[in-house]
Amino acid sequence: MTSNQARRLTALLIDAHHNPRAQITTGRVMGLYQQLGIAPKRATARGDLKALARLGLLTEHGPRHRRCYALSPAHS
Repeated sequence: MTSNQARRLTALLIDAHHNPRAQITTGRVMGLYQQLGIAPKRATARGDLKALARLGLLTEHGPRHRRCYALSPAHS
């Protein structure tokens, strides 16, 4: 994992913990990254969400074309 990816994932998790009931979508992540001055590419946001889901920190919900994520119960 690169330091840039670690920074993005940390920011994403902090935001998720501050708003535990909010749905985490690609658009929301892109907005967060934009606020932090990180290049908000859709593919980057999607990849980061999938990486956190693979680690068990987020759970996926909904169909593929309307996917959203939430903090895993063990990490909320």
